[in-house]
Amino acid sequence: MNVFHPIRHYATHGKGAVAIWFGFTLPLIVSSVGVSVDLGQSFLVHERLSRSLDAAALAAASYPSEDPQEIEERVNQFIEANYPPDKVGFTTDVTVENHADTLYVNAYARLNTTFSRVVGKEYIDVYAEAEVTKEVKSIEVVLVMDVTGSMNTKTGGKTRIQSLKDASNLFLDTMFDRVKDKKRIKIGLVPFSASVNVGPYGTGKTLTGANYGPSFISPMTKPYFNPNSKTNPSATEKKRWWGCILEGPTPTDTQDHDGPWEQYRYCRNSSEQVKCDATDANANANIGCTKSIVTPMTNNKTDLANSVNAMVAEGSTYINVGLVWGERMISPEFPFEEGAPWNDEDWKKAIVLMTDGVNEPSGYYSAYGLTSTAGITATKLNNRLLDVCDDLKDKNVLLYTITFDKGVNAATKNLFKQCATQPSMWYDAPDSKTLEQVYMTIAKELANLHLSK
Repeated sequence: MNVFHPIRHYATHGKGAVAIWFGFTLPLIVSSVGVSVDLGQSFLVHERLSRSLDAAALAAASYPSEDPQEIEERVNQFIEANYPPDKVGFTTDVTVENHADTLYVNAYARLNTTFSRVVGKEYIDVYAEAEVTKEVKSIEVVLVMDVTGSMNTKTGGKTRIQSLKDASNLFLDTMFDRVKDKKRIKIGLVPFSASVNVGPYGTGKTLTGANYGPSFISPMTKPYFNPNSKTNPSATEKKRWWGCILEGPTPTDTQDHDGPWEQYRYCRNSSEQVKCDATDANANANIGCTKSIVTPMTNNKTDLANSVNAMVAEGSTYINVGLVWGERMISPEFPFEEGAPWNDEDWKKAIVLMTDGVNEPSGYYSAYGLTSTAGITATKLNNRLLDVCDDLKDKNVLLYTITFDKGVNAATKNLFKQCATQPSMWYDAPDSKTLEQVYMTIAKELANLHLSK
């Protein structure tokens, strides 16, 4: 007997039954596979919609306006940007609820099916939601501010320095209004021009004469005099030290270190002659030294506001010097020790750097001493600025940068974009109103918004 005969017999006579069975099951197989494909697409739509809502809610919660219509427009703008119409699915029924402490957003996305139409399912509605809690955690911020001579320029009816003061005070108002426990916030100020003025803190004293800590100025060849204490300093007071410092050699000028620093000592009289120790009443050993004194980090809003309002515009532009002192101030190390440890997870550190111009070495003297012997160029200052930026980013400091008004060229704008923690944290403010909005936006973002859903 042929052993293959039964198999050949079944294959010959079973074809009809298999064909009938396959004919009945084929639609079920196709529809189940098709539905699986559509369901897979719906999961992708849900993931994309969720990410879009998260971004939109965070952006809207940090928006300076509290107007419901503007908040809703902000949400829709971010949803459209993160979920453009050409993506699979399209958003419908976006709902925004803005409360004092939270912002809630939900939306549906409709996915037109491809295979599920076979079983009568023409679309799938996907739902997602996001909730942002507007809460300030422990935060340290240093405002590094350009107070150079160009800040005396008028724009929009007021000087740039006044615009900076208004925007900085708005920043302080926003931050302190959102903090219930003042122990959870510290803000410091570093005005800069050709140098940084560390004031009496360099001698170990506060502005009120109280003990602050060890001196970090050496050698102390001249006693300290507060240039803001008198409108017309005497000849003797002009020859004292007004608080500006000299940087050490590169790379120490880009580093957070414990000093010491030497006193800024440069004077010229009315005849453009160097006469630091002369009896000439016109001789001033502090020409080019900004009178705007730093304010170590504090939670005393009144002291901060007073310091902001006392700023004056004068001197050349050394942005890198301002930023490195911002780093030294936010650091937990000497000479300013108010900062939390770098690895303290309960505190977030941030620096806001602002300028209205470009790095422009003085023709005479600066934090690097005599220009004729220092060999300083704008390119070198720019490179040193980026070194400080990189160091801050390596230490996980949030770095916001602002270019203000029309004195900033394209190269410096690009430099500030590179300096920021990420490109979106660089802001260009062409006018005073925009500058205020930028500072308010940053203040709200620094409220450490976090997604609670």
